[in-house]
Amino acid sequence: MMIKLCHGLMGLALVFGSALAMDEIEIRNVVLEAYPGARIVVVETEIYKGEKIFGVQFQHGGEKLVARLSLDGDFIKVGTEN
Repeated sequence: MMIKLCHGLMGLALVFGSALAMDEIEIRNVVLEAYPGARIVVVETEIYKGEKIFGVQFQHGGEKLVARLSLDGDFIKVGTEN
């Protein structure tokens, strides 16, 4: 695992890996960028195939959808809500 020491306005931050995990607001923005006009109902963290991810429930185009995104904002899976 690569460790980087980053200098910023808020001081020093220790960063593991090459990408920082996003927060719920950033994940909402990723979904809204991919699905303009979506109404996001829930954003939560969950475990999927042994990995911590974001689960997002939202409505778009008259459908209820569920998306799974990695902590760095990549879509893993999107489907209709059962």
